[in-house]
Parts: sequence; C-alpha cells; structure tokens
Amino acid sequence: MLGAAPAYADKIDDAAKVLSEKSYPFLKEIDWTADYAKNIPGADPLQILKAIDKTLIMGAAMDPAALKAGDLAHSKGISSMDAKGVTTLADYTAMNAKTLDVYNAWAGIVAAAVASGKAIPEYLIGTVNPADAKAAYDAFFKFKDVVKSTMT
Repeated sequence: MLGAAPAYADKIDDAAKVLSEKSYPFLKEIDWTADYAKNIPGADPLQILKAIDKTLIMGAAMDPAALKAGDLAHSKGISSMDAKGVTTLADYTAMNAKTLDVYNAWAGIVAAAVASGKAIPEYLIGTVNPADAKAAYDAFFKFKDVVKSTMT
C-alpha cells in the first residue's frame, strides 16, 4: 500500500484545474504545427543546452513515483491530441497537476523559470486572442502562488 497523498496535493490539483480551465482556450488557439512552434525565436542554442543540462540534473534527483505520474499524464495527453496537436481539457489538467507535483519540492523553480524567460514576441500574440493569452498568463501566476505556498 502506498502512503497517503501529500497534504499539498489537493491545493495543487485544485489550482491546476483553474489554470487549465483559464489557459485551455489559449492553448487551443496556438498553431502547434507552425514553424514558430519548432524554434524559439532569438534563443541562443548554447543557453538552451545549458537549460536542458540543468533540467536533466534536476530530473535525476526527483521523486521517481511523482516523475512517473507526470510522465504518464503527459503520455496520456499526447495520445489524446487532436489533428492540431491539442489534448483534451481533462488530460491538460492532469498534466498541469502532475507536473507541478514533481517540481513542488524545488523551491522557487516556477518563479525562476518565469523570470528567466524571454518576452513573448508580438507576432506570436497576433496569432491568438490576446484576452485568452492574458487569462492564461494571469492564471499561471496564480497557480505559481499556490505551488509556492505548498513548498516545504
């Protein structure tokens, strides 16, 4: 028998549901088959490699059970994608919840990831409904605050 779920799980799951519902319209508007989704405009390949290296090191130190749950949620989400590369809202919600369960133990990771990110190029905002993009952005920061409040 596995142990009880961590106390933060319900808060993160609830916040993941809100994040998913607020950001899903934006997610569906992105053309995941477009060339801009294949490259990161203005990205430095060496910086990307350094970020990948940090991600791999961090991944090696993570809780294997949580990591497996996150992987399986992503696998299920990928298998339910439509022709535009968009998964279902339910699978998207599970992906958000399980991913942040994995990263919850790493204090500040959400804030650091956001702080080091590049501004979204205006031409990308022009490809979606700006109100949906703002709703997703705002929901992400609220989600970040919930995750931060659960960090031990």
